Parts: sequence; C-alpha cells; structure tokens
Amino acid sequence: MGVNFLSRTAFAVILGATLATPHTAFAFEPTGNPVADAFLTSLEAGYATKVSVESVAVAGEEVVMKGISADYSAKGDKRVFSIGSASLSDAALQADGSITSSSMALTNLSFLLDGDMVKVDVGAFKGLRIPSPEEIKNPSKAIEKPPFYREMEFTGITMSAEDEADVPIERFASTLNPIGDDGSIKASLDVEGILIDPNSVEDKDFAKQMAEMGYDSLNLSIKGAGMWSAADGKAALEDFEISGKDMGALHISTTLLGLTPEVLAQFQEAESDFGKLTGLLQMISIVDLNIHFRNDTMVDRILDMQAKEAGTDRAGLVDQLSGAMPNILALLQNPGLQEKIQNAAVAFLNQPGTFTVSANPAQPVPFGQIVGVAMIAPQTIPDMLAVEIQANQ
Repeated sequence: MGVNFLSRTAFAVILGATLATPHTAFAFEPTGNPVADAFLTSLEAGYATKVSVESVAVAGEEVVMKGISADYSAKGDKRVFSIGSASLSDAALQADGSITSSSMALTNLSFLLDGDMVKVDVGAFKGLRIPSPEEIKNPSKAIEKPPFYREMEFTGITMSAEDEADVPIERFASTLNPIGDDGSIKASLDVEGILIDPNSVEDKDFAKQMAEMGYDSLNLSIKGAGMWSAADGKAALEDFEISGKDMGALHISTTLLGLTPEVLAQFQEAESDFGKLTGLLQMISIVDLNIHFRNDTMVDRILDMQAKEAGTDRAGLVDQLSGAMPNILALLQNPGLQEKIQNAAVAFLNQPGTFTVSANPAQPVPFGQIVGVAMIAPQTIPDMLAVEIQANQ
C-alpha cells in the first residue's frame, strides 16, 4: 500500500516514543527553566542536530513550551519532529535527570520522514515520566523503573505520503500500568478509525479488487492487551485484534517465557550477532499461540468475486478448491496435519464463519528448538507444538 500503511502506522507510535529517545551533547540554547531544558534534552537524545523552542512560560503549576522543533536529519534523510505547544502539569526534575509530570497536553504535533508526514491535532499523557539521558542511552536500565506514561491518547491523526491520499486515524490510545515494583507491567493499545481509500494506493489491482468486492473505503481498527512479568520473564499477548468494518476480525494471543530483564539486556547487547541471538532463542519458550479469524462478509465477497472470474457460482468454486486441496496439502508431508487443514478449510469455505489455528504443547518449547527442527524436519513442527485447526467452532 504505497508508503506502506504499516510504516505509516509506526509513525504514530514514534510520536509517542519520541519523548523518550536516546542522548548526545547539547543541540539547543538552554532556556533557564530546568524542566524545559530537561525536556529539550530528551528530544535531543535521538541524535538531533538541532533542537529549539520559541517560548517557555510558567503558569501556576504548568510549564508551557511553544514552537518546539527537533531535527534528526542524517545521511540524506530529512527527519523533523515538531510540537505546537506542550504543557506539563506538576512537572518535577528528578535527581537522575528524569522528569515526572501528572499530565502533559500537546497540540499540533508533526513528524516528517523524507516525503512522509504524520500530523496530530491533540495529544495527552497522564502519569508521564520522561527518562534521563543515561537511562535512554541504556534502555535495559529502564526495565525496573516506572513506565514512561500511564495513559496516552492522540486524536485527529493524519498520515500522508507523496503521490498518495491522506490516511486519517480517529484515535490512538495506549496504557502502561505497573504490576508491583519490579518493572512488571500491563499494557493496552487502541487505534480506531483508520480510513483507507483503495483508489489511493499504488497497487491498482488492489483497488480494482476492493471495488469488485464492494469496498469503496476501508475502516480498520487495532486493539491489543498484554502483560510482562520481570520475575519469570513471562510475556502474554492476551488479545491483539485487527478488524475491519464489514470485513471481519483477526485475533492473536500468545504466551512466552524467559523474557527476563537479563535476557532482554543480552538481546540489546547482541544486536546483529547471529550466533549470540541464536543462543538467546534457546532461553525463550512458547507456551501457547492462538490465531482466530472471524468472518463478517469479506470471505463471502472474495468467493463470489473469484467465482465470477472463473465463470462459475460460489458452490462450484468451493467444489473446485476442495477437490484440489489434497494434492496441494500433500506438499506438507504430514498426513495428520493435512487432514486437519482440509477438514477445517472445507467446512469454512462452505460456511465462512470462524477459522482457528492454535498451538498448545504439553510443555513450553524453546524457540531455539523450533529453529533446529525447522532445519532438519520442518514437517514435524506442528506435531511438536500440538497444533490444532478448527472451523466454525
């Protein structure tokens, strides 16, 4: 989808994270206000070549900054972040250089990355903690500290790219709530009203297919909830959902073990060292995985469209697909899995309702073991993970 919808959506996340990016030497003129200077230092931390603010004022318990700009351009890439105004309430500079604030209100945010732009009308944080430069330089040190915010919400978001129509997003919200004092956390994500015009994407075949299925526009939403425990390294994606109006919804949940603070720090240190990364994968295990798709009308529309192209009706197309399935699935070289897939797929094609793929091994399986098996006998992985496939359950 052109600038790639996923990369655009990531910009919205970057807007929230930009307040906590890593640090270098001063690239701005100090304002004399300790909170404002610490705030600008946090923006500077992402290797900004220039950081500036037009004005700083104190109004009661608020520090109000206007006309904030940070230039991260490098190696020919133009990257500029700006904020029309930022008001921090009850802000305090801590001994370690971090800032705490009960809330922060933002207006007119923008993030430019070459020809791509994200704009936000209004942003708000509650329970804000902007980390110190040292903490930002070493992210592993932030694990046992309070989260960067308790609540975050952006509204009136517009993502744009050269030669493409704008993609508006109604709302982007997130929560980070600590569990105890060791860094354990519960988190949520809610993105509503992602509106995409199929005619605006570069792939004209995609626009044509959407029109044939009766989609003049796409209205998508993303939701997620999860938790992480520092004590045992348990990370649970309780439910991640991507849904589309008059389309359907994809739900993903999974539980992993072994993601302790020490392991996460080692991942950071390993960076691109394949040998170290492979060894670390042995320390992380999958407990379960569930992928569930609930059809609204999308599958029906796809089947009707393909049946028309094939010069038959939907029943005839389903018969053709069902008949071809055994030969296609034989490539998997796993008779048990082949039978599960065929039974579920045929049932789903005849009555598009729900389709579920789940993995619930008797014992947690290390990712290193999965990688090893994939190199020797990949067809046995579904059995190792106790994969089940069901339709309309």
